[in-house]
Amino acid sequence: MINLVNFGRALSDPTRVRILNALRQSELCVCELVDALEVNGSTLSTHLQTLRNTGVVTTEKRRAWVIYSISESAAPAIEAAFENFPTINSRIERDLDRLSRRMLLRVEGCCVAGARQLEQEAMLV
Repeated sequence: MINLVNFGRALSDPTRVRILNALRQSELCVCELVDALEVNGSTLSTHLQTLRNTGVVTTEKRRAWVIYSISESAAPAIEAAFENFPTINSRIERDLDRLSRRMLLRVEGCCVAGARQLEQEAMLV
């Protein structure tokens, strides 16, 4: 069970809101989040740790990757927050566009590439 203070802490930073919005789309590994949100790994790690500590996000180890997802207990409250407090802006739209492109790099539903794949892909074009 997530208490109100922890829930508020999870939503109190714009980067964490962006992370949660991405995780609403799918469970993701750090590489995918780095690419989609265009944040460095250190910054992302700090925010993911806060989200884990608040109980809003859970992790699961799969092969070499740690997969992040919204916890079952937090999912209804997260959905309600996003429905009642729309966050659509150009940054969120860009995140979702980049996330959809990054998801195309999955093989059999799994991330098999490291971070910064969208930048490498852009250099090849």
